[in-house]
Amino acid sequence: MFRSALLATTLALAPVTTALADDDGRIAITGTASINAKPDLASINAGVESTGPTARAALTANSDLMNAVFDAIRTLEIEDRDVGTSNFNISQNWQHGPNGSKPDGYRVSNQVTLRLRDVSRVGEALDALTSAGVNQAGNIQFEVEDADALLDDARREAVGKARTRAELYAAAAGVELGKVIMINEGGGFNPGPRPQFAGMEARMASAPPVAPGEQELSVSVTVTWELKQ
Repeated sequence: MFRSALLATTLALAPVTTALADDDGRIAITGTASINAKPDLASINAGVESTGPTARAALTANSDLMNAVFDAIRTLEIEDRDVGTSNFNISQNWQHGPNGSKPDGYRVSNQVTLRLRDVSRVGEALDALTSAGVNQAGNIQFEVEDADALLDDARREAVGKARTRAELYAAAAGVELGKVIMINEGGGFNPGPRPQFAGMEARMASAPPVAPGEQELSVSVTVTWELKQ
């Protein structure tokens, strides 16, 4: 459903690589294609770290703040399926001195991950979260939801390019392509920038500008044919 919203999507074929195994009577060609697409999903890690003289005190303080954070999330009208706790930790603080170390209260950290289906709302979400008491946030990641569907175009192009080049080499060698023996796929993506916001103040002056950039989705397909003498 988001495919039509993608802007500046381009398809570029990289040079193919060739491997010819005469002893097996086979030829293998690797074709690579890539697509640059604008992300349409964003995920944000945000949470609250609290301290207290006892574990109960630190946990109570953290729970109060996290309740406010979840209230803010509800005001953003983010679906329940796009909100989940990603980390929860209770640890003891230690004070280090010349005479050794001694316990110095407790620390509680509670992290939640949000998925936004509108990347333009990242700044708005960060502003709402920090206003609610979030003091830890970062690792903002942008994704292309229908990346696999977009890569189907690249797969077809890569295989077609590999076949064209294989036919060229086979003809130059005085042989013909036979049946396909094997097809192997590799690839991945290069994400755009991932802003980090660590040690944030309790409140931001305004929603921060965040640029999702583009992601390069790439695929390489190696096709192996039998050769007819």
